[in-house]
Amino acid sequence: MLNKARDKGFPLLMIFELTYRCNFKCKHCYLPAAYKKKRGELKTKEIFTILDQLKDTGCLYLRFTGGEPFMRKDIMDILRYAKKRGFELIIYTNGSLIDERMVGELTALRPDIEITIPAMSKSVFERISGVVGSRNRVFNSTRLLHKKGASLRLKTCALKANEEEIKDIRDFAASLKIPYEFDAMVLPQLNGSRKPYRYRTRKIEDMIQMEKVDLNRDTTYSWVPDTGDLFNCGAGQMKAAITPRGWLKTCVNIDKPIFNILESSFRNAWEDLKRFVGSIKPGDDHRCAKCELKLYCAWCPGMSWLENRNSTGCNLQCRHFAESRKKNQKQIYRGDDK
Repeated sequence: MLNKARDKGFPLLMIFELTYRCNFKCKHCYLPAAYKKKRGELKTKEIFTILDQLKDTGCLYLRFTGGEPFMRKDIMDILRYAKKRGFELIIYTNGSLIDERMVGELTALRPDIEITIPAMSKSVFERISGVVGSRNRVFNSTRLLHKKGASLRLKTCALKANEEEIKDIRDFAASLKIPYEFDAMVLPQLNGSRKPYRYRTRKIEDMIQMEKVDLNRDTTYSWVPDTGDLFNCGAGQMKAAITPRGWLKTCVNIDKPIFNILESSFRNAWEDLKRFVGSIKPGDDHRCAKCELKLYCAWCPGMSWLENRNSTGCNLQCRHFAESRKKNQKQIYRGDDK
């Protein structure tokens, strides 16, 4: 299916940022404060129209994210409509706004729900979220969803504040028999600010030791093979992202250029995006194809864009982790690299 989508050039997966608003105040968030306003958000019927167009172009998987998607009062209407249109649904959420009434319907709709658990202890959790009472709400909704048999996955961004609790979070997920993953890389903000870097974990070696490298799991990690294909992750070829205002962009990290779906159509915006992505070639500053760290590096054009404001430069954070993985001989599996 992935190869067919890439060859045919249709959007198999679409990441839909329903809102940039969030009820948490995480200091390491990659969204600048100016983004987190309701101004210009798509109306419910506009979202439905875009979903109809997505279905007509062959999209199968929808990943709803934000901000916090449950900040939208019409979120359940959107999920119902998307399921009615036959999409396979994935929801990225902090889980704090999911109440008991929602749990029953979410279980019936059967989306894959990924909940971020920043810490186990109340003090660290709320230091990261910036919201009193957030820890109990998230754990209550997680347990309710699990009890009802919802499809759950837990994840964590490893930070300086929670680096001592990563193992405890993993043990908690294991006790519920829920898949778990963590990411020790903190992203710059969409406006290029590196302010989130100050919250990065100090214990990179420990994080590398805890990483699971599953050789049977396809990842979205990208690198430039010898063919010179920059977006090997499939962005702009079989997946992309839609902003809360209805603009199509390459991925959640690369927000320029953008193509207005409402002024044209999704199909036209998609064709424009494909031409744009196809026109980007590795620059003189790109060394990935011949880099000795290629097998250990999670570099992608999106990470390069956030750090360098271009899609071809070396990401220093990725390089740091790649050096640590090489030292520990932990290679990253890539679907085509067998």
